[in-house]
Amino acid sequence: MELTERVLDNTLVVDIAGSLDTQTAGAAMDALQVYLDGKPDNFLINLSGLDFVSSSGLRVILRAAKQVRAKGGNMKVCGARGMVKEVLEISGFDRLLALHDEEAQALAAF
Repeated sequence: MELTERVLDNTLVVDIAGSLDTQTAGAAMDALQVYLDGKPDNFLINLSGLDFVSSSGLRVILRAAKQVRAKGGNMKVCGARGMVKEVLEISGFDRLLALHDEEAQALAAF
């Protein structure tokens, strides 16, 4: 699992690549927490490089969303493909979070 950050259109974008599972969820949450402590108004998680997500990985995304909302910010998720997108939809994340196919769509929706 690899996380990288960048800022686009006043939005903090965090790209998550690799696998987000039981073994990597703790490190992912620790890394995301650094960004979340900065209280971003707009926070986008880009999953286009994510190959696998488990229930532990889903919890990381959900915790991040709850923290952003609690601080008055907005969070969106983009780029989920294949099995990752299917897992997000089956688990109901498409009803809990704003999921976008493309990064440009998500940025325009803030």
